[in-house]
Amino acid sequence: MPAYCFRLRTPDRHPHPTEQRELPDLRQALIAGHGLARKLLRHRGTRVPLHGSLDIEDERNQPVARILLADLARQLS
Repeated sequence: MPAYCFRLRTPDRHPHPTEQRELPDLRQALIAGHGLARKLLRHRGTRVPLHGSLDIEDERNQPVARILLADLARQLS
């Protein structure tokens, strides 16, 4: 199974923790990424700005998808 890396990107450019998961395909990676992004937004406090994104990268660290946190927050509200 391919591994996908979920990387939080924010304008402050400070390193943020990443998570890596083995998932069967990109569709499952997107589902997992949206779940992780929703979790980050629920527990964000002041540490996760809405103008950031959650990037999904493949095993070669190449971006394959991006979830904009502001767009997801609008959908959840």
